[in-house]
Amino acid sequence: MRSHSSFIHNFPDALVYWITSATLLVATAGAFAQQASGDSEHARQGKSRSVTDISLGIFGQSTPARTLTEINPFRDGIAFDQTTQATSSSAGGLLTFHQSFKPWLGYNVNFGYSRFSEKYSQGMYFPNPSTPTNPISSFTYGSIGENMYELTGASVVQGPRAKRVETFFQLGGGALSFLPTQNPSPYWVVFRPVMIFGTGINYSLSRHWGLRAEYRGLFYKTPAFSGFRQANSDVPTVKLFTITSEPTISVVYRFGRKK
Repeated sequence: MRSHSSFIHNFPDALVYWITSATLLVATAGAFAQQASGDSEHARQGKSRSVTDISLGIFGQSTPARTLTEINPFRDGIAFDQTTQATSSSAGGLLTFHQSFKPWLGYNVNFGYSRFSEKYSQGMYFPNPSTPTNPISSFTYGSIGENMYELTGASVVQGPRAKRVETFFQLGGGALSFLPTQNPSPYWVVFRPVMIFGTGINYSLSRHWGLRAEYRGLFYKTPAFSGFRQANSDVPTVKLFTITSEPTISVVYRFGRKK
């Protein structure tokens, strides 16, 4: 029973690692395939089918609150130990390098940054059956400012397209790093593996310039700054899986695109 529970607990982490590894393998294999076929493709068509672009965008970051509740025996009843972690909404910046090595398949490399506050609460609630109108509860609250940095890679599959509009889907992984703003010391950096997924639309303005609108989702385990003290109290330690939503608008520059 213990081994089964351990597997369920560690499965999301394993999923993130597998998706990240698969993304790197797809990108590497695609790059080698493109290089191997590039000369013959040029000779046959005079132009390469690959598309390479770089984009710079802004996004809004939204992460829902996560709550962990544990039920424990307490005196003549049951106590509820509860830990909650919530993140304030914020804006951020995203730099993306994209290359397609097939008309329908390519990869992204993403560099992102955002700054926000993470709010914590931790405590205990006891209904106290002997005095129902006077339950026992004790909670501590705190918040901590954080810088979040993203380095991810994703496989990109092209969807339906029109003359100026292209749709795409992406799935991949990488790493997030969290650094407190109150004490920006490397000692307090927390790293988390992350899975990235999303969909979007590219709109061509000209041969080289375009716009990109996309939804990006980040699936990861929240950071825990064990031992970090804020306002003369320890920040509660919590590690809960969550999803950060990042709707993003970017300006895109394409290199050597065909007319």
